[in-house]
Amino acid sequence: MRNIDAEAVAATGFAPAIAAIREAVVDFDPEDDIPRSIVGLEHGEMILMPSELGAYTAVKVVTRTPDNAGRGIPTIQGSVLLADRTTHRQLAHIDGAAATSLRTPALSLAGVAGFAAARFPAGVRLAVAGAGAQALPHVRAAQAVVPVLRVVFGVRTAGRAAELITTLAAEGIDVAEAVIGEGFDAAVAESDLVITATAAAEPVLAAEAVREDALVVAMGSHSASERELPGALLGRAHVIVESLGNARREGGDVVMAIEEGHLTWDDVHTLREVVTGGEGAFAAGRPVVFKTSGMSWEDVAVAAAIYEADAERAG
Repeated sequence: MRNIDAEAVAATGFAPAIAAIREAVVDFDPEDDIPRSIVGLEHGEMILMPSELGAYTAVKVVTRTPDNAGRGIPTIQGSVLLADRTTHRQLAHIDGAAATSLRTPALSLAGVAGFAAARFPAGVRLAVAGAGAQALPHVRAAQAVVPVLRVVFGVRTAGRAAELITTLAAEGIDVAEAVIGEGFDAAVAESDLVITATAAAEPVLAAEAVREDALVVAMGSHSASERELPGALLGRAHVIVESLGNARREGGDVVMAIEEGHLTWDDVHTLREVVTGGEGAFAAGRPVVFKTSGMSWEDVAVAAAIYEADAERAG
């Protein structure tokens, strides 16, 4: 069995991971996925995510330990076990935190990659709400799809994005931060792609700040009672989710917008519809909102891409 560490996971790159997710839904309907299980622990929670996809089966087991942020230890830790789908022969043990750091931004961009290429072929001005662990990986995933011309990080406390700014500025990228509120809304109004990667339970931007041609990915909340986006934004957008079942369970941005009367479930599209039907079926002149929560099948798709890339490097 191959042991694939964090360095080897990162070497896979975002482009193959994005492609793996988009290719998976051509033959697999995420509505048929196995729902993940979340088990409460004394100091956090354990998340169990089993699924089968193509030639592979896998289970990701990770722990989420909120207090680790103050200990200098990763909040997310765990492993992915990849096996042959038919024989269940174990193929690889993969660093779970690294796989999640690859899969999560890859999923975000998988939903809007076609729209970005069509609407902004020359590049995007990117606004990211949040400056935590998912902020820079989402910039890198966006760069795998389209040139990133500018980045503004939305923060609660001024200076929170200082390290991110130093990193990207050294690469020649126009980068800044703005405090969430009027300052960040002004940055959103000038952005083509907006990604919310926060732990917020309430909207982090104003609906009217988002342009009619903008692309928005909301990936921070994972509860039907929490959201990062206002309902009014979803009411005037093309809304896309990983699966309708998963969105009903965990997609608070969509659930609450529907409860408020901004749209209905009949207005909500799935990632599979986007990939198999093509982005051209969606009218221009409306924002695109992709709400993600994370599903088990995506981990299998990305784990397979990691395993195959590692095997190719090994010769």
